[in-house]
Amino acid sequence: MSLTIKNPRGWFAAGSEVARAMTTLSDGAFKLFVYLCLNAQRETGILETSQTQLARNIKKGLQTTRSYLREMESAGVCQCQFSHSPLGRGVVEITESYWPYQRTSGEPATNGSAAFVAEIKKMLQARACVRTSLSTADEILAREWFDSGTTLERIEQAILMGCIRKYVSWRNNQTRTLIGSLRYFVPVLDELQGQKIDPEYWGYLRYRLGHMENHWKENYGKSLSMADRTDAIETTSGSTTEPSEDR
Repeated sequence: MSLTIKNPRGWFAAGSEVARAMTTLSDGAFKLFVYLCLNAQRETGILETSQTQLARNIKKGLQTTRSYLREMESAGVCQCQFSHSPLGRGVVEITESYWPYQRTSGEPATNGSAAFVAEIKKMLQARACVRTSLSTADEILAREWFDSGTTLERIEQAILMGCIRKYVSWRNNQTRTLIGSLRYFVPVLDELQGQKIDPEYWGYLRYRLGHMENHWKENYGKSLSMADRTDAIETTSGSTTEPSEDR
């Protein structure tokens, strides 16, 4: 006897990816995961929505929904990009490990934005504390920076400062997870807006970052597994104070 789906529309392929999410996430976060899977674009694993809308649809409070999103990001299940306003629309992308469908490429970027995104990729690939690939949500964020006129120089400065903070946190015995999302640098970029900093200071920070990276590679780099390099999701930023000297 052959099985027939009652409603061929709106169904989702709940395979091993969903089973893994069920054992990884809390009940509430798993409920949100299922909602995202049922409503995300099959071709990309992305849902465009707002935090308020998500909370309303899963019948949870806004703060609770935000905590579920943070839990999912920390577990490597999704990546999020939202504005500061809970009513502002953003995107949630289910990561490759938890999305059962073959992805298709996103909307074609213009030559200018494609080159812009490529340069950001190079900046990230040069840093040992950053995951080596960009997600679809990361590329969307990079193109938004391009459209808003954010310069590559300013983005490079934000990456420089953010990576130094990451190494300082590792040196202070905090969890050694790699920076897994371009969104990690958004608060740093916001801090730098409108600031005029002596170019010599950035030269100094480049020198300090190189020193920190070499020190970390010699002492800790080999202990970080490939799974950490590809799946770690880091979304919080450090303090705005100048990093202390590395010993």
